[in-house]
Amino acid sequence: MTIFSDFTDANSAAATVDARGLEAFLRMRISQGTLPAGTRLPPIREAAWELHCAPGTVARAYRGLVVAGLAHGEVGRGTFVGAAVEGATFPPPAAPAAEDGGAGLVDLALNAFRMVDPAPLLSPALAEAVARLDVGQGYIPAGGERSDREAALAFLSRWRDDLDIDCITVTGGTQPALFATLLALRDQGALACEALTYPGVLSIAQAVGTRVHAVAMDEQGMCPEALDHLARRGGIGAVFVMSGRQNPTGRIMSGERIVALAEVAARHGLTIVEDQVYGFLSPEVPASFSRLLPEQTVLVSGLAKCVSPVLRVGYAAAPPLLNRRIRGIESAMLLMVSPVLTHAARLVLKHSDFERRLHALRCEADRRAGQAAAILPDVRAADMTGGIAWMRLGNGWRAEDFAQEAERLGVRVSPSRHFAVDTRAAPEAVRICLAAEPDEGRLGEALARLASLAGQAGERPPVAP
Repeated sequence: MTIFSDFTDANSAAATVDARGLEAFLRMRISQGTLPAGTRLPPIREAAWELHCAPGTVARAYRGLVVAGLAHGEVGRGTFVGAAVEGATFPPPAAPAAEDGGAGLVDLALNAFRMVDPAPLLSPALAEAVARLDVGQGYIPAGGERSDREAALAFLSRWRDDLDIDCITVTGGTQPALFATLLALRDQGALACEALTYPGVLSIAQAVGTRVHAVAMDEQGMCPEALDHLARRGGIGAVFVMSGRQNPTGRIMSGERIVALAEVAARHGLTIVEDQVYGFLSPEVPASFSRLLPEQTVLVSGLAKCVSPVLRVGYAAAPPLLNRRIRGIESAMLLMVSPVLTHAARLVLKHSDFERRLHALRCEADRRAGQAAAILPDVRAADMTGGIAWMRLGNGWRAEDFAQEAERLGVRVSPSRHFAVDTRAAPEAVRICLAAEPDEGRLGEALARLASLAGQAGERPPVAP
C-alpha cells in the first residue's frame, strides 16, 4: 500500500497519467491531512515506475506543489510535504547551469535594472551619508526624519497631488511598505488582485493571514466588471494594483481603465494599494488611483528598482488614520530604518542626475525591447514593455518544463505559476527580465537560446519504467 494506491485505482482506465491530475491528487491528500507536513514523497523514478508514466510527469507534479508552497525539496534527500523551514523565496535559488560553457548562468528571472550603472549616482551619496553620520545619535522618529519625508514628497508627487508629508512613512524598502500596509488592512477583509500578480504580495498575504481573490484581467490589466462582480459578493476590503507597469506582464493600464476601476472601488468602499515601484518607467502619468481616490488609496514605491537593490528605502503614503497604523507596524517591525540609507536616499532624490537616470533607464528598456523583438519574433510588442518580455509558449511547451530546460541551457526565466493567484489557471508563459543582465551581448545570446528552445517541440515521449 503506497500513497499512490488510491490514485492508481481511480485512474486504472486512463491511458496516461497527467501531471496536473497527479498534482491535484497530492494537493487533496495534503489538505485532508493524509500527507502531513514532513512526509517524504516517493523518489521520482520510483513513483514513475509505480504510476507507469514518465519521470518528467512526476517531476512536474512535485514541482507544482513546491511552487504552491505545499512541498519543498532538500538536496540529496528528496521532496517533502510542507514549506521549507527557511520559508519560500522568489525566485528559488538557482542551480548551476550544465551547458553554459562555464560562463555562468544568465539570470533573467529576478527583475532588476542593471543596464545603467548606479555607481556614479549612488556611491557619492553613500560616502557622504557615512561621512555625515553622527554615531552618537539616538533613534530616528517612527516614519522617518522630516527631511527624508520631504525628499520623498517630490518623488511621490508624480502620482499624487497635494500630498502632506505627515501622511508619508519611510520604510525599509517597498516590500516592508507593502507588508505593513496589508497587515494594517487585514481586518477589512480579503485582498483582490489580478490573476497574475507580483508574488511578493501573495507571500505577504499568506504571512498575515489575508485571503486573496484573483480578478480576471485583459491586455490593460484588471477588468472593472470582474472587480465589481467580486465586490458585490462581499468579503473583500482592499485591491492591489500596479498601474504604471504590471508585474509580470509589463502591461500599462490606460487612464480610462484606472478611472473605471476607481469608480468600482469608490462604489464599494474598497481601499486601493497602488504599487508604483515600476512607475518611474512612465515619464507621464495621465491618471493614478492616488490622484482619483486619495482618501481610499495607499501609494507605495521605493528606490530598489530605479536606483539599486542596495538602497533599501521605500515609501508609503496613506490617509492619516491608515498612515498611523502603517507607521506603527513599520516601527514594530524595524524600530527604525537605517539612517545611512535614508540619508543616501535623500541625497539621491535631490540630485539633478536622478531624473536623468530615470530617463536613461526608460531609453535602455525601450532599446532592449527592440533587441528582444528581433530575436523573439513571436512575442508581441505589447508584451515587451518596462524591461519585461512576457513570452507565451506554443509547440506543446508547459511553462515549468520550458523554464527547467532553459536553466539547463544556462538561462534562467520565471514560469507563470510564480505569479498566479490560482496556479491551476496559470497560462503557459514565462517572464523574461530584459534589464537583469548588464552585458548586452550575453543578453542577446541568452535570448537566442530561448528562441531556439521555444521553436522545438515541448512534448516528451513517455519513458518505459
